[in-house]
Amino acid sequence: MVSIEFSRNADARHSHWPGKGFASLARNWLLRTDPERLICIGRFLSAAFAFLAIYLDPTRPNSQLYESRVVLCLYLFLSIGLIFFPLRRSFDSPAHLFIHIVDAAVVGWLTFLTNELASPFFTILPFVILSMTMRWGLKGATLGALIALFVQLVVGIPDLLDGESELNLFIMRSIYFVLIAATLGYFGAYREQSRQRLAQLAQWPPGAIGEDSVSWLGILLEHASRVLGGPHLLVIWRDQELESGCVAYWTCGNLQLIDVKGSEFWQRHDPQQHATDRRKSSKKLDAIFAELPELSAKPSETHCKVSAAAFSSIRFRGCVFVISPAPNPDGGPALTQIIAARLSAELERIALIQSALAEERMRLARDLHDTVLQNLTAARLKLKLISEAVPNAAKAQLTEVGLLLLEQQQCLRKFVEDSRAAEGGSLARLGQTLPDFLKLLKARWNCDIGFSFGPAELVVPKWMLHEIMQLISEAAANAVRHGRATRLNIIVTGVEDSLTLEITDDGSGVPENLEPQKPSSLSQRVAELGGQLTVCATSPGFGLQITLPARLEGWSCTQ
Repeated sequence: MVSIEFSRNADARHSHWPGKGFASLARNWLLRTDPERLICIGRFLSAAFAFLAIYLDPTRPNSQLYESRVVLCLYLFLSIGLIFFPLRRSFDSPAHLFIHIVDAAVVGWLTFLTNELASPFFTILPFVILSMTMRWGLKGATLGALIALFVQLVVGIPDLLDGESELNLFIMRSIYFVLIAATLGYFGAYREQSRQRLAQLAQWPPGAIGEDSVSWLGILLEHASRVLGGPHLLVIWRDQELESGCVAYWTCGNLQLIDVKGSEFWQRHDPQQHATDRRKSSKKLDAIFAELPELSAKPSETHCKVSAAAFSSIRFRGCVFVISPAPNPDGGPALTQIIAARLSAELERIALIQSALAEERMRLARDLHDTVLQNLTAARLKLKLISEAVPNAAKAQLTEVGLLLLEQQQCLRKFVEDSRAAEGGSLARLGQTLPDFLKLLKARWNCDIGFSFGPAELVVPKWMLHEIMQLISEAAANAVRHGRATRLNIIVTGVEDSLTLEITDDGSGVPENLEPQKPSSLSQRVAELGGQLTVCATSPGFGLQITLPARLEGWSCTQ
């Protein structure tokens, strides 16, 4: 019943707006028509009606009327032949250029035979420009206009020199060909741009599969900006149930991400209260920039156009603002809406992934607590009992093994505590965390370790802190076991686009007759992080320099 009622309502709407239904039918018919066949039919109709016109109303001069009819007959046969036996090439193949040159040559010959510049056959020349625009877009429109101007020049020179100059016709038709080429060229360029944008939309980058949502968002907004033609993008979204959300601003290849909490901000800037009107969207955007001074300056409103599109999902609702230095074409708002919908889906997906990762982390922490930690505790107790019954010479070694077990137990316990703690953020300060870790390394390998970092304190995601610890631990193990080092120096520095980790030791280094080799395991780990590993010292001692891209880490420097 519902579908029948809907069909009746649809029929009523079409009967109320007959023009709208007719326009839709005509558009669908044209889009379903083979463009090659459409051009061939257009050529046939032009030739047929030209022959009918010259038969009903013969043109001047009468002495050349027979020749004009012969040329038209041959052109008519050619057009019929191309309908039944079209050129078997792709629609935009350069081979079709020969046929269009024949079209222009026939029209030029007919105009020369029939009153030159005043000939009615000049009206067929725009067909050549139209056909070439359909095939090759802006290039076709430009080339077609040049061909039409050349034909007119060849035909018009004798007419301009015979004493009865028709310069006004020459000038007006010349500008007419130029204007029609510019107009059709715009539509050709617009069609080509739409085709490229659809191809870019089809090549949407895959989303993040881990916790690095900052990097994922940067890649996504970079691609969206490229699809839209390189404008600035501002995305604002909030949780449907909580008074918290984020503001992301993509400008000049850089991403700025701000976590915003508090009901007052979201009451003033609720994403669902946006307006599609450009002036209102611009005012809303100005208010956001004014309230968040940490964002880079918004481009000047006098030179930019602002459009907006809202999105909503199960968990989030938000709005995408496009700040473009030029007016958006007709498809701009539609593309903005598509990108907003894709962002909504990706935000929902990454939230589900992070939720699943958090649950898996909690399950792993619970399993570690119930099995490994308890087993390590039991092993330490047994070692303690054994050490009480053995001589003093072996007691020191047992004590060392017990300290190693205690170290691993503390690392596992810290992982369990971090997983259980419901912390709002996921960042860690290197200056506060690494010294304790380096103390454990010092006790494990019985060597001194010096540590320093740059002028600004470095803040990195916790997952990145774990990777840095693994890199330092492996480098220390290699230095002590292979180079017999007794001291390590570790320097960590960070700039806007990279984090550098320099590790040097006082070991034996590499002999002069051998080529220094990069540690394979370290190289693989650094490569997985998208960084670079170089050997910065070989003798005395051994030195490594590890550079990690900031875009992947999402770290920052704070004074």
